[in-house]
Amino acid sequence: MTKIYFKNQRKLSLNNSKLLIIVFSLLMPFTNANAQFFELGSGLTATSASSDGSVVVGDNGGQNFMWTEGSGVVLIGGVAPQGFGGQAAVSGDGTLISATRINPSTNLGELSSYNVATQAWTSHGSLGSSSGSSASSAWGMSSDGLTIVGLGWINAGSAHAIKWTAAGGVEDLGSSVSGRSTRANAANSDGSIIAGWQDSPSGFRQGAIWTNGVQNLITHANGDRATEAGAISADGVWTCGGQGFSNDFQAWKWSDATGIIDIGPAPTSGWRGAATGLTADGSKAVGFYRPWPAPATFGRGFIHTELDGMLDLTDLAITLGNDLQGAILALPLGISDDGSTVVGVTNSGQGFVLRIPAEPLNNGCSGAIALDCDAIVTGSTANATDSGGEAAPDVYYSYTGSGTIENITISLCGGGTNYNSYLRVYSDCTLATEIIANDDFCGEQSELTFESDGSSTYYIMVEGAGAASGVFSLEISCTPILGLNDNVFSSLVVYPNPVDNQLFIRNSEPIKVVTIFAITGQKLLHMAPNNTSVKINTDHLQSGVYFAHIEVSGYKKVIRLIK
Repeated sequence: MTKIYFKNQRKLSLNNSKLLIIVFSLLMPFTNANAQFFELGSGLTATSASSDGSVVVGDNGGQNFMWTEGSGVVLIGGVAPQGFGGQAAVSGDGTLISATRINPSTNLGELSSYNVATQAWTSHGSLGSSSGSSASSAWGMSSDGLTIVGLGWINAGSAHAIKWTAAGGVEDLGSSVSGRSTRANAANSDGSIIAGWQDSPSGFRQGAIWTNGVQNLITHANGDRATEAGAISADGVWTCGGQGFSNDFQAWKWSDATGIIDIGPAPTSGWRGAATGLTADGSKAVGFYRPWPAPATFGRGFIHTELDGMLDLTDLAITLGNDLQGAILALPLGISDDGSTVVGVTNSGQGFVLRIPAEPLNNGCSGAIALDCDAIVTGSTANATDSGGEAAPDVYYSYTGSGTIENITISLCGGGTNYNSYLRVYSDCTLATEIIANDDFCGEQSELTFESDGSSTYYIMVEGAGAASGVFSLEISCTPILGLNDNVFSSLVVYPNPVDNQLFIRNSEPIKVVTIFAITGQKLLHMAPNNTSVKINTDHLQSGVYFAHIEVSGYKKVIRLIK
């Protein structure tokens, strides 16, 4: 396993700006080659991350903060949601932050933005009314930073979803139900598609999408209203939400093409779930399930992918090598566009940042890396997904024939593989036809040999036995197979075939090596007779198909045996 090390950091940033209050933050990153985990501090709620996860924003219950690994937690002002509403968000490039702050001209909370470079806040107005101390509140920002969305009060008891741009100012997105409120929670990359909720006549918050200002309500397949939409993918295709009676309170994600896809079921009966964040393409979602009506920090966070389904986020973090010191990642609230960073709150009320390494480029068969003869490559399955075979993550390589019929040997036995490995070879990326497989050829490591017809492409899966995962060193070697009339094997005789209890091999040239493999790739016998005549006892072999690899003068020939 990769060695894990722990490092405690205490970082102080110095700045003369009156708007900044710099605080010490005890950061505890527990890292290995695969992932990083940071606890931001008690009472901090991390809500949003930049596209690459380098900038994280949230609030401390009184004001907003931004965090980077280099600077730690920096308080930037504005107001927290309590009494004012809203949620801090950050642009894709990390240069702009949206949140709610008190407009000094009106003394009311308003949808606002913070410029990281100038350290300046700008209030952006409202719909002209207020409720208590709030006129409007910011709930989300487009990735390009040009659109802020949220809520604006139209009277003391009703509010509408709003959209702010520099060109259009504050725009009222309205309500499709007379006298009922709406709110905008999130926007896609350019602000053209907005997700949020619409109050129904009964007061139920139904998920809503505004596309260029036109509202569309989200429903389940049976026609029941879906719960509010809390996040939207940067490409605008997917949105997500949860905790509604119509689908047994499961988290969900939705697209116009698929309708609602439930994310669940709950890990514990009776728990309620919601999806809270999506990657740029919607392929990954984060969220939580919690006991009801207990606080959300009593539950457990999840990450959902199309290939792996719903995974417990705490378990994943530990699998990636993080020592969470007993913390449970209870409430994920956002994920970066690239899927590398999840932010939220632990079960003890600590803000957290979890960095997850990107999937390998050859995570799927379609991304198989081409190999040449005599190549040695290193890789890892640590953050790959499971696409078949064992219940372990897997990566792919390929070999295309060189024009000559060859025996191709793929080996993990040369050192550099630190887990219980498994090898498979397929004829194509449908993975329907497995040519050969091997588990334990040399201890826990794998090696196999298959015949290339000289023109086809073969797909090599490197995975783990059971659910094992780790780093590996893979070597490929190629041995030409001589034609049937070639002098080296011209007198080769292998008999009887089918075999009973003894196998005889004769050849005019000395037979250097004989190795017998099961059809699974398991090596059953290996001998170096260096003789023209070989007798092998086969009593121990079960009925079935085997392969005898015969080496003469540096060349190999494979004979199919039947017992």
